[in-house]
Amino acid sequence: MKKNVLLLLIITLISCSAEEIKIPHSNIIIAGKVRNYDPDNPSITIGVNRISLGKVQISSKIDQEGNFKIAFESKIPTDIWLKYKANFLILTHPGDSIYVEFDGSKDNRYDLLKSVSFKGDFSNENAKAAKFQKDYFFLGYYSTKGKIYEFAEKYDHIKYKQLRDSIRIIEIANLKRFIRKYKPTTETENWARAILDLDYFRDMSSYTDHHQIGRRANAESLSLPISYYDFMKDHFSINDSNLISGYAISSFVNLYPIYLLELAKDRNKPLFESIETIKKSHKAIDSLIFYGAINDVKDPLLRQMVLTEILRQRLEQSQIDMFNQHEKIISEIVTKPFLKEPLFELYNQTINSLNNPENLSNSIYQNLSGKPVKSEMDKIIASNKGKVIYMDCWATWCGPCIAELPQSKRLIDQYKAKEVSFLFICLDSEKKDWESIISKNSLEGQHIYLDKNQSQEFRESFKIKGIPHYILIDRQGRIIENGTQPIKDKLDRLLTSKK
Repeated sequence: MKKNVLLLLIITLISCSAEEIKIPHSNIIIAGKVRNYDPDNPSITIGVNRISLGKVQISSKIDQEGNFKIAFESKIPTDIWLKYKANFLILTHPGDSIYVEFDGSKDNRYDLLKSVSFKGDFSNENAKAAKFQKDYFFLGYYSTKGKIYEFAEKYDHIKYKQLRDSIRIIEIANLKRFIRKYKPTTETENWARAILDLDYFRDMSSYTDHHQIGRRANAESLSLPISYYDFMKDHFSINDSNLISGYAISSFVNLYPIYLLELAKDRNKPLFESIETIKKSHKAIDSLIFYGAINDVKDPLLRQMVLTEILRQRLEQSQIDMFNQHEKIISEIVTKPFLKEPLFELYNQTINSLNNPENLSNSIYQNLSGKPVKSEMDKIIASNKGKVIYMDCWATWCGPCIAELPQSKRLIDQYKAKEVSFLFICLDSEKKDWESIISKNSLEGQHIYLDKNQSQEFRESFKIKGIPHYILIDRQGRIIENGTQPIKDKLDRLLTSKK
């Protein structure tokens, strides 16, 4: 089996120019033209799907004729998201030079994909991949998405699985028709199948959330038998020959800790009896998930991917305990260079940020530079000058966020006489829902609502992957903490330190 090594190290933006530029063989060029270019929408973005390492987004300006060019390095095949007003996936290989044209006046994926055309490397297969996406995202599975949510809200898990499986039969039949009609290569066929499988895994994994919404049930009230999660055992094949399915594999690996957590709950029921118990035992739960990745994931490559994903999530939240405690085991198990090298690099970056908090602060403020949301941050720092700032990032649809609000009220009361400002940043939510929850909970502190675009900028700048998310800023305006765990201990230390 041919071994491919992935190392996404250098992301380089190439300006639109007729000048010849030498590109290393591992680089991939995405160039093209936006027909009916909108001057009010002057940039185009690609998202590189990096398995277990998160997605890297790269933006480039579009010139007056609608032309653009972007280059990035990848040493294995991967699919990427190209986004203008809508987005779609492009299949890429190391060294590819791909030219793509589409109608920039189209603001939905279906119409955009009808207008797209390709030239250059892998153009025939990308044309087929575009046809698959057009049919699948609009004429097939996604036309039933509302029904799937409705099924989850109304039915028990047995009936829900039966209904979702019946839809899956139709999806597989549509995929077979696509294969017969367009005769894609085996690689493209497996890529399409992986996308189909991913949505099945997502729907099955999200059943409890949607069911609780429909029944208005408490998060602790629904407990499924571990056999329900057997679908996670039947994952699509993950090997060196199908890494082009970066989007599907990355998303599946991101879902897999849900299964590991369910296995841990099944074996350690007393630890998971209540939310309060879980809060007090998060380190023990982390350990269960870590060893679950080692012991319960039988496929060696998937094991490495899942372990890397778990560690990456912790490191991006400035949590190094898991890595420190298990570094030797990690080094022995994660052997693929495309996983190991970036993971250890992230660990070293995290250590450096923790030891030099100004580096973390400067990095985030640099990410904010040039974005409209920076003015909001400037106002926050200026209006709370000389105070420690405790920021709680939440959303109206986030159950754990809402569950934390009583604790937030107690925290505000506890520090009322201290030089600390409490800010609640609402992300990705409807404004009316935000106003309703704030009013209902009589929550003091400063409340800031960010619209859809501002929320995206804020998330990207602070690398927020999940919520609730907490940010701590010292009296000098430096960002000291940026992660998912409440930061009361650091808050106490900042308040007792010298100004």
